[in-house]
Amino acid sequence: MNLTSQQLNQLVENYAERIVDEMDVKCLVQFAYDTIVENMSNMGPEDVLNEIAGVYDEEILQELVESVTP
Repeated sequence: MNLTSQQLNQLVENYAERIVDEMDVKCLVQFAYDTIVENMSNMGPEDVLNEIAGVYDEEILQELVESVTP
């Protein structure tokens, strides 16, 4: 089967849409959680801190750091 780049992109989008349409909220939340954890597991400590600081403010970052340190 030969698909153009555009056809392949559309196929992937249609596939993703079908999967998401069949998920309930609990499955979508779990998928989002797993994706975030997996993506961040490939980051170094400084990158993780920068990512969190970029999404939230320094206060939230500090709160999260304190939740895992004595």
